[in-house]
Amino acid sequence: MNLKTMLPVMTFVAGIAVIALAVATGEARVELVLIFPVFSGSSGLFLLGVVLILLSFITGFALLALAQAELLKASDGSVESQDTDMTKTGTKYGGVVLIGPVPIAFGSERRIALAMLVAGIVVAVIILLGLLLLLI
Repeated sequence: MNLKTMLPVMTFVAGIAVIALAVATGEARVELVLIFPVFSGSSGLFLLGVVLILLSFITGFALLALAQAELLKASDGSVESQDTDMTKTGTKYGGVVLIGPVPIAFGSERRIALAMLVAGIVVAVIILLGLLLLLI
């Protein structure tokens, strides 16, 4: 992966790290509402974390839009050429959605969907352990 595709991920991770630092220093709080963690704070450090996370989403969507525009520009714009371009490159995708602690995984192939499910379970366990440690 090149730096352009890793930029949203790095920005998101930096935002989470800054929010975690704000919680650790007492500048922000974590509360559990039903099963959902709620972060709140009024410091500049907490605000920086939130801004970094929002910036990661904006950057990610912008890069996706630019990539799609480049694909359309590279082809002649017909539907047939777009379909053949997609099959030639072997585009594969996958993702996971966490609804509370429950991961919902999807992917273009069974192997990718399984990997996303494992990643979702790992993230859910880490979040739940972190919340339990904060409540103790």
